[in-house]
Amino acid sequence: MIYSLTGTIVDIKENKIILQHQGFCLELLCPHANNVTKGQLTTLYTYLHWNQEQGPSLFGFHQPLDKDIFLMIIDCPGIGPKLALAILEAIDVMDFLQIITQEDNKALSAIKGFGGKKAEQLILHLKGKISKIILNNPITENNKVLAAWTDLQQTLSSLNYNPSEIKQTTNSLKQEFANKEVPFDLLLRKALSLLAKK
Repeated sequence: MIYSLTGTIVDIKENKIILQHQGFCLELLCPHANNVTKGQLTTLYTYLHWNQEQGPSLFGFHQPLDKDIFLMIIDCPGIGPKLALAILEAIDVMDFLQIITQEDNKALSAIKGFGGKKAEQLILHLKGKISKIILNNPITENNKVLAAWTDLQQTLSSLNYNPSEIKQTTNSLKQEFANKEVPFDLLLRKALSLLAKK
């Protein structure tokens, strides 16, 4: 399997990049293709997808994290690579992780070709998997915020609170703290306090 390709960009067409690599010109489907320019030397992290009717399609990603998220999305039943590409084209990867963490169906449903039912299905499929993605990537302020909310949801679940209680509580806390970096122990105390009042 080809992990990545390094070459010169010879053309850009909508969401496609034509990359010249060792005498070959390869067409790669790529989110945010317009972030690069013709003549630029670049590395794309690749995924080869095989469709029984249409044959092979080569996908390229600017960062390994983009590729990892793409592979997680297409692992969800009913979501193919073209729809996964549309998601990454519409939403920045870190914003996507935040949407999944916050179970924001509305933000996903706003993507063309992506209805409420698929949004709910994707969130359900990914919400237990993204904590590893967050932990395995360089820490930024945004990562810390996401990690704290993910840890909170997992802790409340381990304390046998049901999904509905957890969602209502975390939604209340998110309105209060509005994406601020809040220590996990404070979030947990606040959450338990809210749950005790119900």
